[in-house]
Amino acid sequence: MSVMWLRDHPGLTMSLFLGVGVTGGLVYHSRSIAQAVKSARLMRSVKSASRKVYIVNSEESWSQVSSLLLREARLKGAIGFDCEWVQVRGKRRPVALLQLASCSGTCVLVRLLQMKTSIPQTLKEFLADETILKVGVGPMEDSNYLAADYNIQVKGCVDLRHLVLMSHTLSPEPKSKLKPKGMGLNALSQYYLEQTLDKDWRVRASDWEAEELTQRQKNYAAEDALVGIHILVALLQKLWILHSPIIPFLPSLHWHRHLSSSVQQICFPFVDRKFSMNKSEQNGGSSSSGPPAISQKVKPMTRAFTTRKGPLYHNCQLRAPDDQPLCVCDPKKAWWYVEKGLGVVASEDPLVVRLTFEPSGRPQVEREDGRFYLQERHNICVACGKDQSYIRKNVVPHEYRKYFPDILKDHQSHDVVLLCIECHKLSNLHDQSFRHQLAREFSAPIGTEQDVKVSIDRSRKIVRNAASALVNNKENIPEERIAVLAKIIKDYFHTEDLDDNFLKDVVKMDIKIWNDDYQSHGHKVYEGYEKVGVMKLEQRWREHFLSSMKPQHMPEGWSVTHNFFKMQLKASHFPPDHPERMKYKIALVGTEGELDIPYSPPVKRENSPSSSTESQSREATPERMFVLPALSSGDDKTLCVEGGC
Repeated sequence: MSVMWLRDHPGLTMSLFLGVGVTGGLVYHSRSIAQAVKSARLMRSVKSASRKVYIVNSEESWSQVSSLLLREARLKGAIGFDCEWVQVRGKRRPVALLQLASCSGTCVLVRLLQMKTSIPQTLKEFLADETILKVGVGPMEDSNYLAADYNIQVKGCVDLRHLVLMSHTLSPEPKSKLKPKGMGLNALSQYYLEQTLDKDWRVRASDWEAEELTQRQKNYAAEDALVGIHILVALLQKLWILHSPIIPFLPSLHWHRHLSSSVQQICFPFVDRKFSMNKSEQNGGSSSSGPPAISQKVKPMTRAFTTRKGPLYHNCQLRAPDDQPLCVCDPKKAWWYVEKGLGVVASEDPLVVRLTFEPSGRPQVEREDGRFYLQERHNICVACGKDQSYIRKNVVPHEYRKYFPDILKDHQSHDVVLLCIECHKLSNLHDQSFRHQLAREFSAPIGTEQDVKVSIDRSRKIVRNAASALVNNKENIPEERIAVLAKIIKDYFHTEDLDDNFLKDVVKMDIKIWNDDYQSHGHKVYEGYEKVGVMKLEQRWREHFLSSMKPQHMPEGWSVTHNFFKMQLKASHFPPDHPERMKYKIALVGTEGELDIPYSPPVKRENSPSSSTESQSREATPERMFVLPALSSGDDKTLCVEGGC
């Protein structure tokens, strides 16, 4: 298109430039527009929900609504979940009402007491389906009651309060604008949905076992379950952008599949995980009956991070006797060589130390492993580039690496990066999700009874406390209470004699239960990779860090397969029957693999200025290492002067 033509058609020219400008603006703001469309599409499902309440008190009434509830639950991947019961003189009776609600407004109220002997198998299967999340406030407690009262197993429970705290932690908004007035269901409903629930204690403590529920009871029960799933949808607006790509314009069927997948991904770290606080929730929030609880301040379940007071990388340099650069390091490491007479200062600013001996290896600058250790490292967040308030991040968590062979534990600086506070928190959340994935792959539970080394025997604790009260405070206890405490001890030991010496022995009773089958999550996962190659686990964590954080400022030469070639090379320095070779075998191919690397003794460097003692040392082992004192900066305690280390 020529300039002359544009001049002759001014109207078309103006339209062309306007079109280009609008298109550029749309592209520039596409992310914000997509997120706005995504949020609007999410909340439309909440605002358009038309509540329909179904009462289920028989197998027949359940069969009439079960297919509808199942279909709608799978669309979002979750349902609202709650339970109601009656308390008599402070004691809980069996759960009377089970509430389930889909996002579109289908509310199913299951009268469990009326169908106690004929609870449908399809209902039990629905509740046990892990792919349909049951969300609410305190769902784990409700699921435990259902298991105790009716032997109904509920799986896939997610406490909304986990997601609330995660959204507050990751939000860039001022903290003063973030917190709702409490962590109860009503407070969360007011904050996220601008909806106030009927929490009058008269309806909360009403007769849920009545032959017929009142209209107010039905409304209360339906809203408790429905609000739970709607709060989840509202939370997705804040959490979705962090966990899934923005795809707002999908057709309806694909949109719901995308939504269901994202719900599962975001909630995965918190599935069947109890939410615990040191103090009771604000504004109630529990489904148990009784007068409203006194509002107390909630202790936030957040972790405090301490930022570094100084830079991590000082970029001092170590050089070989012929002045070839070997690596950059911490100044304390560099001065250690000088103090031991193993190096001389070639330059003080910047600090350069030239070694007085020949190192066992030189950096292979043609490989990424070698170039990585020669470059200057920048004190910035590797994810976003922020140059202040950063924290060390172990790409491969210590809970796994501590079980690695020592050849993979000595030099970890490659897998230590810097992240700012916000990126560090986000990375830890992604790590938690990946840990749960590994837990499922290797049957290595996290935070369950099988993952506890020692637990407390509650019955013995009660007996010990009773004996302690009688021994230490008997004169201040009423006679009636003394009789109760004595009965607790007599019933436990099946005895009628309680002399002072016996009670003192009971006070010293051990109440701990040691789990002989205990095995930590990290160790069990390590054992799985010990069979196929530990470096595969190391590489999986590196791949996870890259895919989850998408860092834009990683050091040059940082790679997922770092040190793999070097491990192969070092393995070749040992004969097949050498015990050191087994360490490399475990690292590379595992105990069940075959290490097909021929023996190739290391070649000595000629004209070495090393002493005879040092030469003998190199003949004894193909790798020379110098052990350094612990450093305040937290860097490696050892340094192998071999460029690729």
